[in-house]
Amino acid sequence: MQLNRGTIIDAALSILNSYGLADMTMRRVAKQLDVAPGALYWHFKNKQELIGATARRILEPLLIQRDEEDVEKRDAVTTCAQLRELMINHRDGAEVVSAALSDATLHDELEALIAVTLPTQEGVGAFTLLHFVIGAVLAEQTQRQLRELTGDDTPTPAGEDPAFEERFLTGIRIIITGLDALGRIR
Repeated sequence: MQLNRGTIIDAALSILNSYGLADMTMRRVAKQLDVAPGALYWHFKNKQELIGATARRILEPLLIQRDEEDVEKRDAVTTCAQLRELMINHRDGAEVVSAALSDATLHDELEALIAVTLPTQEGVGAFTLLHFVIGAVLAEQTQRQLRELTGDDTPTPAGEDPAFEERFLTGIRIIITGLDALGRIR
């Protein structure tokens, strides 16, 4: 197997999905790829850069859409729901994306993606929606992991709690309605 950014990200995602972000170390990724940890540093200067690349892989379906012509036809609720779904599909997905937002470029890309779904492309609204989605998914994933750790024999898989789903979508609508009430959206 040839070592490249893609194979390293694949290994990182595998570890993330099996063990979580805390165990997604450079040493563990190297071990899974059967290479010395130093070999990873030819491709990623540090773990933070690997986290950023992993977050981009998680969010790839959404990030690709920003280049499509019909992205402006999407609405904020659909975009935020897709962002939630992409993070839920990976253990600690919200934590990875949150950590990756220290990269201003990714943060700006996600805000712009949400802003284009708002009628005035309002920056404050996009900022608020982005952080609401990440926080909500982080809470959802944390609750799921707590049920798993405590041996709760009735775990509700992430994304399958209809009450959470409805509260999440209502939260998105409240933010949009609030922006409208403040006159930010016309």
